[in-house]
Amino acid sequence: MASFDTVPFGKPWLESANFLLGLELDGLFVECPKCSSMGMPMKKYVRGSKTNPMFMIHKNGSDLLHLCPLDKDETRVVRAQITLTERDLESIIEVMAPYVLFSGGLDSLCTLIYVQRIAQRIRRKVKVIHATTTVGLPGSINYVRKVCRELDVELQIVRPEIDFFTLAQKWGIPSHNSRWCCRELKIKPITNYLRTQSVPKVVLDGIRAAESSIRASYLPVWYHPAFQCISVSPIFYWSDKEVQDHIEQIDVPKEIVYGLGVSPECWCGAYKSRSDFEKLYHVCPELFNKLVELERTSKTGFTFIYENGKKVPLDVIK
Repeated sequence: MASFDTVPFGKPWLESANFLLGLELDGLFVECPKCSSMGMPMKKYVRGSKTNPMFMIHKNGSDLLHLCPLDKDETRVVRAQITLTERDLESIIEVMAPYVLFSGGLDSLCTLIYVQRIAQRIRRKVKVIHATTTVGLPGSINYVRKVCRELDVELQIVRPEIDFFTLAQKWGIPSHNSRWCCRELKIKPITNYLRTQSVPKVVLDGIRAAESSIRASYLPVWYHPAFQCISVSPIFYWSDKEVQDHIEQIDVPKEIVYGLGVSPECWCGAYKSRSDFEKLYHVCPELFNKLVELERTSKTGFTFIYENGKKVPLDVIK
């Protein structure tokens, strides 16, 4: 095991790990496959790496930490043991101001409803951050405002410095290997806003393991290096049905989420399928046609849809 002062992970990551371990979150406190003592798993983001290493974090009886690096097999063992309980989420919100990322999609709506219910019970105020990507449905901002009014939560809308279409003309249409869209349209504006908030904070998102094999490899609680605070995915282990059922329990506007089924703000193309764009064509032909024109004039020759490794122009949908 490596000690707190010999691991070159940076002070913020180590302080966050130490803080979380002190909360004794039931769902994340499991047996370490490396040393057999109880601890908490935590990943370390490595820039440019497709896989981020996982460590088990242990107390050694003082203010210092011990870290056990886990290999792939040990990581799988740990991941199968952990969960995130409602009590765990309550413990986190009790000591850190909750900032919920709300795109207007189903998962983020479910997360907002869930977190707001817990926050009200313990008398905490929820703040919502909506990142308008400049490539969303025309009515998405009004929809987000309407939901926040219904739930009585404070809303902060953030925007990128340069719009999506300008950046796409310069850098090309985003792809799996070039996801500049998330960094420029979401991460940077959200980070800039969070830097103005001096209170101890936690960012909560709608990421779920069921969405993809990549997201299934995440952890529901981790240190976000860009936001420089702890990030939590409250519904990480929820199924599609659980999300749907939870939303149905609350009387909030649902016209956009049910009309499209995906986030109304994320049409940059990196993880969208042909069926997604077919829905967009019927729901918002104006935005769809703007994307067709961008694809036609793009200097890189990239397209929004790839099937079996081949480019598929959006025009085939029309």
